[in-house]
Amino acid sequence: MTISVPSILIGAVVLALQTPTPTVTPKPAAPFPATQGTPAPTGPPRPGALVLSVLNEKGEAVNGASVAVHGAVDRAGSTGPDGVLTLQNMPVGVYRARISRDGFITFEKEVTVKSAARSMAEAVLSAAPAAPPPPPSPSPTPTPDTRPTAATGAPGTAKTLSIADLAEQMLKDPAPMVERALGCSGVVQSTLILARENVALHRHADLDEVLYFVAGEATLTIGDKDQIISAGWYGLVPRDSTHALARRGRTPLVFLLVHSGKPCAK
Repeated sequence: MTISVPSILIGAVVLALQTPTPTVTPKPAAPFPATQGTPAPTGPPRPGALVLSVLNEKGEAVNGASVAVHGAVDRAGSTGPDGVLTLQNMPVGVYRARISRDGFITFEKEVTVKSAARSMAEAVLSAAPAAPPPPPSPSPTPTPDTRPTAATGAPGTAKTLSIADLAEQMLKDPAPMVERALGCSGVVQSTLILARENVALHRHADLDEVLYFVAGEATLTIGDKDQIISAGWYGLVPRDSTHALARRGRTPLVFLLVHSGKPCAK
């Protein structure tokens, strides 16, 4: 049997159409390369150590310097003979260190603790200025002379009398100001006064004054203070203090006046 060429071609085409096309599996894409300079993740920071060296201005180690560190935690310690203080197990962060020692000016600085590392820091202390010399010793206090002097005055004569009776007699005197000396001894002099007018503001540079009011009503001024007084009131006026009396009402003012400070006049 004779087979023509066209029949062979047609058969080949039919066979090709009936043969299934093989499936191609794609290859996985290659990962992008890591960017240079970017560190790989290392997990949470770990505590480190702070090594602080304390020196003087000559570069010599300062032994016994007190160090206080404040930050994520507060720690303290003292430098050894080599001038170094090491604080272990310090959380990562920035701290404020305060360094002090006798004879030096207190110094503060910031220090940084890095993760899982020995972080080195240095502090230089300046010498404190010299203390001023102590003040001179006070001169010894002289022993007071307790011997009696002329300033104490001569002793007076003992005396008693009725203030009420004397005041009644003084009321018969129409003068605006009536005075009766009662007695004097040493540097104390007593006087009974009847006042129908005010006693102007005045002072005694070397006399203390005691007032005791027997009758009447007035305003007693001592310095910058005013006090309304009446019978039975007492007043003390220290030497060199300004004082005055202003009558209140129509009743004459009767008061006992005692001066102390000058020897009695003979």
